[in-house]
Amino acid sequence: MADSRPPHPQLEASPNDQRKYRQVELANGLQVLLVEDPNALHSAASMAVNAGHFQDPEDAQGLAHFLEHMLFMGTSSAPSPDTYPDFISHHGGHHNAWTGTEHTNFHFDVRPDYFDGALNYFSQLFICPLFDLKWIEKELQSVEAEYRMKLKDELRRLYQVHKETANPAHPFTKFSVGNAETLAGCSQRPIAEHLKAFFERWYHATNMRLVLVGPQDLDTLSALASQHFNAIRSDGHRPASIAQPLYLESQQGVVIHVRPLKSACRMILTLPFPGIDDDYANKTTTLIAHILGYEGPGSLCSLLKAQGLASDLSAGGGISGSNFKDFNFNIQLTERGLERYLDVCQLVFQAIDDIRRQPLADFHYAERQQMVALSFRYQEAIRSIDLASQLSINMLHYAPEHVISGDYLMQGVNHQRLQQLLNAMRPEHARIMLIHHSLPVNQTTQLYETAYRVTPLAQPALDQLKQRTDYEIELPQANPFVPQRLDPLPLRGGRLALPQLLPSSPALQVWHLQDADFRMPKGHIYLSLLLPQATHSKEAFAHARVWCELVHDKLNEQCYDAEVAGIHFNIYPQQSGISIHLSGFSERQPELLARILKALTNFEFDDDRFNNIQHHLYHNWLAVNRHKPINHLFTVLNQTLQRGCYIGSELASELKQITTQSFADYMPTLFNQMNVLAMIHGDWPVDTAQRITQLITRELELNNRSQQAPLREVKLLQPGRAESIDCHLPHPDHAIAFFSQGQALNDAEKAYYLLLNHLVSPGFFSELRTEQQLGYMVGTSYVPMNGRPGLLFYVQSPHAGLDTMRAAISKFLQDFCQQLASVPQPVWEGAKRSVIEQLTDQDPSLRIRAQRLWTSIGIEDYQFDLAQRMADKVAETTIEQLVDVANDRLLSNAAAMWLTCSPTASTTADNDDE
Repeated sequence: MADSRPPHPQLEASPNDQRKYRQVELANGLQVLLVEDPNALHSAASMAVNAGHFQDPEDAQGLAHFLEHMLFMGTSSAPSPDTYPDFISHHGGHHNAWTGTEHTNFHFDVRPDYFDGALNYFSQLFICPLFDLKWIEKELQSVEAEYRMKLKDELRRLYQVHKETANPAHPFTKFSVGNAETLAGCSQRPIAEHLKAFFERWYHATNMRLVLVGPQDLDTLSALASQHFNAIRSDGHRPASIAQPLYLESQQGVVIHVRPLKSACRMILTLPFPGIDDDYANKTTTLIAHILGYEGPGSLCSLLKAQGLASDLSAGGGISGSNFKDFNFNIQLTERGLERYLDVCQLVFQAIDDIRRQPLADFHYAERQQMVALSFRYQEAIRSIDLASQLSINMLHYAPEHVISGDYLMQGVNHQRLQQLLNAMRPEHARIMLIHHSLPVNQTTQLYETAYRVTPLAQPALDQLKQRTDYEIELPQANPFVPQRLDPLPLRGGRLALPQLLPSSPALQVWHLQDADFRMPKGHIYLSLLLPQATHSKEAFAHARVWCELVHDKLNEQCYDAEVAGIHFNIYPQQSGISIHLSGFSERQPELLARILKALTNFEFDDDRFNNIQHHLYHNWLAVNRHKPINHLFTVLNQTLQRGCYIGSELASELKQITTQSFADYMPTLFNQMNVLAMIHGDWPVDTAQRITQLITRELELNNRSQQAPLREVKLLQPGRAESIDCHLPHPDHAIAFFSQGQALNDAEKAYYLLLNHLVSPGFFSELRTEQQLGYMVGTSYVPMNGRPGLLFYVQSPHAGLDTMRAAISKFLQDFCQQLASVPQPVWEGAKRSVIEQLTDQDPSLRIRAQRLWTSIGIEDYQFDLAQRMADKVAETTIEQLVDVANDRLLSNAAAMWLTCSPTASTTADNDDE
């Protein structure tokens, strides 16, 4: 058991939280949070380390990230890098890790019966890692591949400009990812010594926090913690406070030009704050962001849109750390807004001045406070692994009693902090980053080759930013969508487990379930508008996508209050037409749905907004996956085999031909032959669902429409031959994918493919990624297409050619099929048990259940038992059957496709503007 120490304060948990918690401290000083969750399907652990890339030595930047990799490369008790991940995978779990600025996190989950064994392997990562030179050399290649894979990633390129224009004495400016050069070529000290020194300095019990979650009782979890983690060293260092500011005075009051690779027209206006970690109980920046980022009528965002200066605005995001916080205004500018960016900034500072001059109304804070409290009270259940990861980081940030509640606390307005932050939001402190391909630049970042320029704000510009305009910006009014009903509606009609089909017109099919398990005042409304005319061609799909964006734009201002009040909506085109999804608090969802349906079938639109959306979509479609070879291959696969899937560049070509008049003429035709499929799931009783059904019928005029057969077309590949598709992108990596299509639609075929994916995935990753180091992105995926199963293998590499990767995949498949017959019986039974549990696991939340039921309806599984049928087939499958299937589907008689992506002739910086 854990040693007895002074009791921790009582943890603040949600009144609806059925878990039990206990905080303990081991003899070595490791603080542990134990979580007994009787509903947990998996047990999970997470270790948070109070050190990240800020702690990297100057002569080995990226070391914290590299150490995270190396801890998985074998320990004294389990020297093989495969032992730990194979154990986790074979017993239905997952493992991962990440390295941040000031923290590192390791986590896994596994079936509860195997938690003890998994903890044995996991704990050894922090006790006796090997740092074997063989694996150091191999994993250096992996880190290099990870770095090269992101060379054309816009976020990384922008982040590097941020680093090189900040205070060089601040640890933020270090190269966090690292590469082969920074880790092996810039120091007289061998990298192995660097790793050991970093590990010994920071990876010790008093600098770490552990969380264990599972259905085991607290005493059992406590015993497991002591048994496996008491051997972690107790001595070492803790990070010192950062003394240097993030920005020097000369780095404030500046304009930064950045030239992106793909089309962009953005401004990020940054106002530096000191660290805000101590303000988590009041969340002053959350209040400021809520007011300044408001998008309703009269808001700053509304004014910028009305003047044609911007199409989108968000406030409050930005990097943060122990001694800094960037408060960002991220603004999507129009071309006109770029020319008049100082006018945009002037309006931003006027809005700030409005808050500074007039006291905020009590309801501004109270509304946010109430919504946060409701979110805490009615939290959606999350997976054990996510809960463990979240809480372990919280242990490093919050007081012990607030480890669970810290993210949700709003204990009142901190007027002193509010005034302090508002006083810091002055033009002379601003960093105005403009992102556009036409901007003049004069230097390039040392990493990621981003062209940029920094110039100080001239005095006339500073003077303008301090002056008020003739425009008035209004503060938000009281939000009418804030829920008044705080409890779920009473259950009516018994505890039904499955949705029921409601009476409706032939063109409308509505399913309803009042959920008896997740008792909260929330719900989900799904609508699929089946529109054959909207997806039969690229031209039609482009029109449908533009229309969804226009409807979103029309609704955004009038429905923004609903979004703030926890009622979310999305409208998007998909394979069969247009889908609508509403989620969140249920009380006002029907009203919001009525507004959406009215807007969806009112084909009037503003020409300027159409032109802005067309321009933005055009460049987005040209750029989509342009620098992500593997993602591009996934898109090509779907586009080749499924109706209603299209490649971005092809859609962009169609979009370029559309005019406002042709769009207005074309749009009504898309809604011909419309049928609607819907699901109403949450705390609504059947009478409310019937009223929603009537609303849908009325607004979409469905009474006189006939029923249409659904369109679900999948191209069938020919057994015994493999098709090939070759692509080219302006990215230096090569990528390859091999897809095996199932040859039947029955439950057995789906079961076979699920089993194959489970068995093949760990070995494929281990062989091609860990052993051969072919690339950083290596994996397999089960890919069903409209009920037909498939299996995808993929590799992206910065150094291996397509022939090498293709040969490696082919040899792996040959070896796998040959060795499958000799899989040990315990491994075989464990694989079947893992797949069965994945198929039959209980729904952890209302959201997950809604998604599952809606997916079942979409594939016409009206008995909602496909998963159970597949699980039954998995249970019946013998190893001999699967060996035959593997040889047939993957080798001798495969209905398959090879997809490859090579660099274009020139992979230098390109731009998609025309």
